[in-house]
Amino acid sequence: MLPFLGIINGLLVPTLIMPPYFFALSAQETVVYQFILYGVLFMLLLLFYMKGKSWRSWFHESMQHRSLRRSEKYLLWIVGILMLLFSNHTAMQITVDSGNVQAADSIYGRGLAPFIGITSVSAFVMTITIIVLIMQGNKRSFYHEKVSRMQSGMITFMAEVVENRDDNTGGHIRRTAAYVECIAKELKRQGRYSNILTDRYLSDMVVAAPLHDIGKIHIPDAVLNKPGKLTEEEFEIMKTHTTAGEELLTHAKKELGESGYLNTAVEMAAYHHEWWNGKGYPYGISGEEIPLCARIMAVADVFDALTSKRCYKSAMPLEKAYAIIREESGTHFDPAVVEAFFAVIADMDEREELNKRI
Repeated sequence: MLPFLGIINGLLVPTLIMPPYFFALSAQETVVYQFILYGVLFMLLLLFYMKGKSWRSWFHESMQHRSLRRSEKYLLWIVGILMLLFSNHTAMQITVDSGNVQAADSIYGRGLAPFIGITSVSAFVMTITIIVLIMQGNKRSFYHEKVSRMQSGMITFMAEVVENRDDNTGGHIRRTAAYVECIAKELKRQGRYSNILTDRYLSDMVVAAPLHDIGKIHIPDAVLNKPGKLTEEEFEIMKTHTTAGEELLTHAKKELGESGYLNTAVEMAAYHHEWWNGKGYPYGISGEEIPLCARIMAVADVFDALTSKRCYKSAMPLEKAYAIIREESGTHFDPAVVEAFFAVIADMDEREELNKRI
């Protein structure tokens, strides 16, 4: 919320005061001038309303779209309040005397009149500058968010291209991303891992989730799409998709620069097959050594694998899948993540409905 009252006063009061003062208008002329000014303002507001969607959309994007930083909000409130107090104080120093607008007698004397004129102009210019700066900041923020959404869409598209090599996992990346978001939000609601699970981390996790299996691009089709059970040698090859994904995304970081979602994507790709008890792969780390994003993805990934139809198996009934997730809490999965998963099960759409949307 912006201090619009102060900003409006910073514009309106100097506009009301300066012309009558500088042109020494009579009382009657001042009333006429103010009547015309209010009429113009009313017509502008009427036109703004009648012009319709295009003007309102522009106003929304320019003035309301951006969430200001806390420091910016404080600064604007201070300036807005100063404008409100100053403009009201300035108005009190001007009075109509003998048919002319002039500085009122006060403890400051008539020498205050030039100061009032100069500071009124300063207030007006300052307020216009503030509005322009806000609009420019909003515009930059708007386009930044637009580019971010486009970037997110490109990430999902790239991940789907890789996924399409695997005949078994249609819709897998979108479903797991949805599960990750639900679980992470529930953990945040419960106050778990509050030192890690910031809004930014949660956002990065949702964007990065589609890239967790990006390393499968290096797995041969004969292994990736084998209809039967993998041999030990084939399984060892399949396991390399974690380190391959880590290497690909680490290289992307070097080329594109540091990014929160790429850091998270590296961790998800590398560690989403690690186990809470240290018996996973590729590094055999355990407990909270495993990044939180990967521990959340582990539950989402296994749940989707269990309940999805693959060429080598049928989809498992939900209750049986739930039983496996519960059973492996504390061994395969972080117990806190499993608890959050089951806390949101009631709010999650049924599997069939999710498949329809995807």
